[in-house]
Amino acid sequence: MTKTLKITLSLIVLMTAMTLSAFAQKFVEPDLLIVSGFKGGTNYDMAMDMQRMARPSLGTPSYQDGEMIVEMIDGKPVVNEMGDTSMVAKQTSTGDTLDFLEVRDSEGSYYNFLRVIKNSTDLAFLQYDVLLYESMKDLTRTYKKTENIRVIMPMGVEQIHIVALKSDDKKGIKTYDDLKGKKVAIGSSLQGTNITAKYIKEITGMKWDNIEIPYDKALKALLAGRIDAFFYVGAAPVSNFTGMSKQMRDRITLIPLAPSKGKEELDATYAPTVIALKDYPKWIDKDIPTYSVYSLLVTDINGQTDEDKENIVKLMRVVLDNKDDSRNHENWKVVFDAEKMKASTDAIDWDFYDPTMNLFK
Repeated sequence: MTKTLKITLSLIVLMTAMTLSAFAQKFVEPDLLIVSGFKGGTNYDMAMDMQRMARPSLGTPSYQDGEMIVEMIDGKPVVNEMGDTSMVAKQTSTGDTLDFLEVRDSEGSYYNFLRVIKNSTDLAFLQYDVLLYESMKDLTRTYKKTENIRVIMPMGVEQIHIVALKSDDKKGIKTYDDLKGKKVAIGSSLQGTNITAKYIKEITGMKWDNIEIPYDKALKALLAGRIDAFFYVGAAPVSNFTGMSKQMRDRITLIPLAPSKGKEELDATYAPTVIALKDYPKWIDKDIPTYSVYSLLVTDINGQTDEDKENIVKLMRVVLDNKDDSRNHENWKVVFDAEKMKASTDAIDWDFYDPTMNLFK
């Protein structure tokens, strides 16, 4: 009776295992995690490029449990303590690859900053001015939030757009200095635009009322007269602006970022540039003076293991090897332009990540 019960139980266990094995798949966590930007944006697209670049050489083949087979060691069946032959699930390839790099979208650059300093991501896209703004605040903090952040490489630039209603009225906004005393939308609290606007406001000594709402709400508020202008940081041409109807284009305009005070401080943080006529030929009739924000790929070295460092180096080697892939986002051409890379690297006054320093020389 006991022997019969043991056999019955063994069969039940075996049948259950066979049933479950058809659905079982070995799960392997990605080696690295990166937070990027909103889906469809430049940073998100470039992060997805990095994931694709790493997949062939660094990805892990995916397997799932298949049919039950006899476990063998040295050519002999394995027998357990009860005298039963040990059965194991045969590992069968799914044909998929588990990614080396996991990509997550995000709410903005400041959200990415909070993630990276809390070690809840390995890599992050970050605006340079977010680092500078937080390092200024670190001067009065006991815990220095930025001290362990390192720059892996510059990732191009994004232009600062200031949008206001078109007006022939003398009270209308035509220059940066006209923002004094006005209601200005500066993006949500987790967006890099928010930090950019606050930082520019601080170093130019300008006084306006901050309205913390994202772009989509800001545009509606501007058209309804609830705000007077809004900031938007993005690589021109920004699809949100190129896709506007003629009716919309006729109502709003871009304001030059050319303050009467603080130019020296602005030049030390941002790169003087223009939003070119060719970027928005249906909207503007001339180049608009403004500044560019450096976009960075960063990591936080606090608590990093040797394996973490090795994985980051592996990823960046793959990116370097695949930088000319025709499927890549257009911005990679800017990132790896030798002259522009040198200029941006020289302009960024921050510690770079030692393990990858030699890769980009």
